Amino acid sequence: MLDVILLTYGLAALSGILIGSISMPMITSRSVMFALTMLHSILGGAILGIYLNIVMGMNIPVPIIATLTAIGLSILAAELIERGFAEDVAIALSVSIATTITIVFSFLAAYLSSTAIAEAWLYITGTSAIATIDDFSRILTASIIVIPLIHIISKELKYIAFDEDGAKALGLSIRFYRYLFYSLIALAASILSSTIGVLVTHVIMAVPGAVALRFSKRGSSSISYLTAIGLMIAGYLFARMINIPPSGGVGIFSALLILLMIVWRKHA
Repeated sequence: MLDVILLTYGLAALSGILIGSISMPMITSRSVMFALTMLHSILGGAILGIYLNIVMGMNIPVPIIATLTAIGLSILAAELIERGFAEDVAIALSVSIATTITIVFSFLAAYLSSTAIAEAWLYITGTSAIATIDDFSRILTASIIVIPLIHIISKELKYIAFDEDGAKALGLSIRFYRYLFYSLIALAASILSSTIGVLVTHVIMAVPGAVALRFSKRGSSSISYLTAIGLMIAGYLFARMINIPPSGGVGIFSALLILLMIVWRKHA
């Protein structure tokens, strides 16, 4: 029993580290809206994976299909932006494709299998009430890939966000950095969604970075990391106390922190 508890809270802390690594660059590169709407792609990919496994008999892990779908649609959005389309238009097209995938394959899966919707709902709300070694391994793998690369390209991302023409003049490959950053966000978000759920990933991704910018003019990565880890562990503990899914506890604490920031700003 102790091993399960340690694994569960270890997963919460590691998830917080992964969230903290991407939250700050998302805020400073002005990519929050893209990252949040991209979760539609993850949900669509997850439901597509459920359909392929249950109905078509394929044995492909759902997180892999969700990740590939999210990366594919994120690269599509990045390419449209690179070709001169407004970010809102690129995101809207990506979301419309993801939503269509969700609607079509939800209907087909539900029509042909009585368990498909239950599996899809677990992906939405999270399955991390009892963590598994597989959950921990997925988050650890994503962290090893995402965190070093995010720190390597963070300065370039900030420069591109605030002065794209200047970045081009310096010879930076805007397309490369945009592709890489969007793909890293897609990877992190899809793996997080497979454990804490799409809904809570949607809530918590931007909060640590926003807190870091609120309490540090230039933004502090350490504040982002500590905030994310604190939200995850506090959310898990609270959820255990009142007997709700961990994703619910994390969502409650994230919402409370946002409200506290609003109140603080009004009285500052």
